[in-house]
Amino acid sequence: MKTVYTAPDPIMAGFIEGVLQNAGIQAHVLQAGLYGAAGEIPPNECWARVVVVHTDQAEQARAVIHEYLQAESGPDAREWTCPQCREHIEAQFTQCWNCGRERPVQGAPAR
Repeated sequence: MKTVYTAPDPIMAGFIEGVLQNAGIQAHVLQAGLYGAAGEIPPNECWARVVVVHTDQAEQARAVIHEYLQAESGPDAREWTCPQCREHIEAQFTQCWNCGRERPVQGAPAR
């Protein structure tokens, strides 16, 4: 097994584990239970680790993680206003909570 990602939040590590598994890469989260030990031991020693089962997939896994994190911080990763009802929507949502309209694709004309 080889570590490909660490996170102070075990929930984020679990999410990255899912991203890798969806890409066909066997991965697991280790040390998620150490989250509560922060303060007793050095903080970065408590971080959850995402490991790949097959070490030859480590670089592929890192590329998948990088691509996912870049997409999350890309042009669609900001607050937006629904073109239908003008409701202000937080960045993580892809659909308007008020009227159900999908977030428009950047650069595409509004319908």
